[in-house]
Amino acid sequence: MKKKFKNLNEVRKSIDNLDTRLVKLIAEREFYAKQAVKFKNNRSEIIDKKRINAILKRIKILSKKYKVNTLTVEKIWLLMIKNFIILEKKLFKKPKK
Repeated sequence: MKKKFKNLNEVRKSIDNLDTRLVKLIAEREFYAKQAVKFKNNRSEIIDKKRINAILKRIKILSKKYKVNTLTVEKIWLLMIKNFIILEKKLFKKPKK
């Protein structure tokens, strides 16, 4: 990841390219969240604290591996999880009996 830049514009262009890739990845994650909610039979299944803790533990390990601030990454993931929970609650449909 070590790259030499000639000027600020080059750095900003790289950031913009990365932002594009990040948005695409978030869109993919949203797709999976929309698929997951289809398999949930009760609203109570939307918030799975055990799963959330497992995700955060894994993210913390990855943060250390890639030498990025773990607190920053954890806050980003918590915000993302919170918003996907909101999305799932909006999409949740009670199963037909």
